[in-house]
Amino acid sequence: MLRALIYAPQSEATTQKVSKSKTNFSYSRDFPRRFLTFYRFVFAVRKILRWIRVQRPITALLGYQYQVASDSIEIDLTYLCNLHCNNCNRSSAQAPEAIHIGLSAVRQFVDDSLSAQRHWSRIRLLGGEPTLHPDFMAILGELERYQAEYPDTSIQLVTNGYGRRVKRILQAIPKSIYVENSSKSSDVQPGFGPFNLAPQDSPMYLWTDYRNGCAIASTCGIGLTPQGYYPCAIAGGIDRVQGLRRGRKRLPSPTDEMRDLMDTACRLCGRFRDGHYVPEKLRPPLLKQETSSSWQKIYTDWQSRAQTATRLSEVE
Repeated sequence: MLRALIYAPQSEATTQKVSKSKTNFSYSRDFPRRFLTFYRFVFAVRKILRWIRVQRPITALLGYQYQVASDSIEIDLTYLCNLHCNNCNRSSAQAPEAIHIGLSAVRQFVDDSLSAQRHWSRIRLLGGEPTLHPDFMAILGELERYQAEYPDTSIQLVTNGYGRRVKRILQAIPKSIYVENSSKSSDVQPGFGPFNLAPQDSPMYLWTDYRNGCAIASTCGIGLTPQGYYPCAIAGGIDRVQGLRRGRKRLPSPTDEMRDLMDTACRLCGRFRDGHYVPEKLRPPLLKQETSSSWQKIYTDWQSRAQTATRLSEVE
C-alpha cells in the first residue's frame, strides 16, 4: 500500500511522446458523504507521502512525480476580472492588471496546432474573467476553426458568471462551447486553496525538487498565457507578477515538459504542497487572504513597477 501511494502518480510518459491528461476533477463537491474521519486520515497520509516523494534523493531515485498532459491546454485570455477573490491563483485580485492575450497569439496557436497535427482533447479558456477580453468572440471563432478540423476536441469556457456584462456575453456563446459557470457572487471563496503560501518559505522544503510539479500539470495540461507557454497556466500567472516573461514563445513539442519553468514557479505555488487535489470537505475553509514572505515581496515589487509605469505614461 505504501509503495503504491508513493509510486501511483508516476506515469509511463517517460517512454511515450504524448502524455494524456488524467481525468479532471475526480471528486464531487460533497465528497465524502460518509466516513469523513477515515478520508481525513487517508489524505493526511497522502500529504506526508507527497512530501517524501518530492525530496531530491527520492526524486533522483524514482524520477519526476507528475508528467505534463500534452493533449490538453488551458488558455488564460485575460487577467482582468470583475471580482477580487482572496487567494486568486492568477493574482487577479492581489496584482490586478488589464493584460490580455493577443488575438494574433491565439491565431498562431491554432495555426501551429494544425500544422503540427496536434490533436487536443480539451482546450479550456480561463482568466481573470475570460469573457471580459475585448476580442472574446473573435477568439472563439479562431478556436472553432481548429475544432472544425478536430470535431471531438472539447472547448470549455470557465466563467464566474458574475455581473450583467458577463451574463449578456454568455447568452451569445455558441452551442459548441461547453460553459463551466461557477456563479460566484463574493470575493470570499472558502473553497480556494492557499495559493500565496510559497513552499520555499518553509524550512520543510529545503531539500525539495520543485520540478516534480503537481497534479494540475497532468489533469489540466500546459498553459498558454499573455507571457507565452508554461507547464500550467498558473505558472504563467506567477511569471506575470514577477515581470519576467520566461514562457516559451511558440507551441512546445509534446516532449518539452518545461521542467525549468516548473522549478521557478512551483516553489512559489501553495498547491505544490499537497500536489494532488484535496476535496473541500477535507480542508478548512479559507476566509481571508494568506500571503507568505516571498509573495509579500513579489507583490510589493509589482506595485513599484506599476507605479513607475504610471508615472512614465503621465510624463509622455
